[in-house]
Amino acid sequence: MAKKIDLNETLIIKEYLGGKSSLILSKEFGVSKPTILSVLKKHNVTRKRNRCDSLKIIKNDNKYVILRKCPQCGSDVKTTSKDRIIACRNYFNLRNSLCKNCSIINQKGNGNPFYGKKHTGESKQKISNSRKGKATGKENSMANPKHRDKARKNLKKKWDEGNMEHARKIMSEKMKETRRLGKIKSVIRSKAEYEIIKKIKEIGYKVKSSFRVDTKICDIFIPKLNLIIEYNGDYWHCNPKKYPSDYFHSVKNMTAKELWDYDKNKIDLVRNKGYNLEVIWESEYKKNQNIINKLIKKYE
Repeated sequence: MAKKIDLNETLIIKEYLGGKSSLILSKEFGVSKPTILSVLKKHNVTRKRNRCDSLKIIKNDNKYVILRKCPQCGSDVKTTSKDRIIACRNYFNLRNSLCKNCSIINQKGNGNPFYGKKHTGESKQKISNSRKGKATGKENSMANPKHRDKARKNLKKKWDEGNMEHARKIMSEKMKETRRLGKIKSVIRSKAEYEIIKKIKEIGYKVKSSFRVDTKICDIFIPKLNLIIEYNGDYWHCNPKKYPSDYFHSVKNMTAKELWDYDKNKIDLVRNKGYNLEVIWESEYKKNQNIINKLIKKYE
């Protein structure tokens, strides 16, 4: 007759809830897996495989997605997998983990495990040797057109969903700083802008085109009159007399209202810097080219 084993049920439950599987516990306690499961059932402990039923799992194409909250900033974090059970398991394994941004922030300064340390010459050489010839040329995954296309689509999807807002802000600030430093020199000008500049010069004023005010590039500047003239194309700036506020500009990927707000911010910035500013719309200029002379006289 087999000897009856006295099981420490409290310890079994504690170990199971701590992350050990019923199979591992059966080996540690020297009993069968069904015996461990019966102990769990006796104490109404939810089996790990049934934990998924309590979660809101979303099927997105061929992936299962579960949302969790970052314990530090409270933002949503996605747990994904092509396998439903694996997605569930990863959720419970990572539910107390920080999101990527918070993790990076916490690793700055003293929080970085490498803080205050330096690679030795020997370790630098080992790292260099281990990387030589790898991920170069055809060995680079991005050399494959399929991989490039997949990466491009993934980035575009993240951008469209607003998941790369931090990258957009960094790029925006970098571009503004580049403009402040005057590193951007080439600006596309319309035929009408060339005509307006020519007319102003014929009147007798010096003109600066593509004039920079802080981060904004303005079309035409007349220094003697402290006057900036912005020439707005009806289509490119969605002339309010021709387009409704909800019109979507497919090229600029903005509504007319968003374009107007952008232009207004530019106008406000320029005027707050102490400049006079006038806007000439394409249709107004085509109807009456003498509008240039009237503007000049207004500020003379």
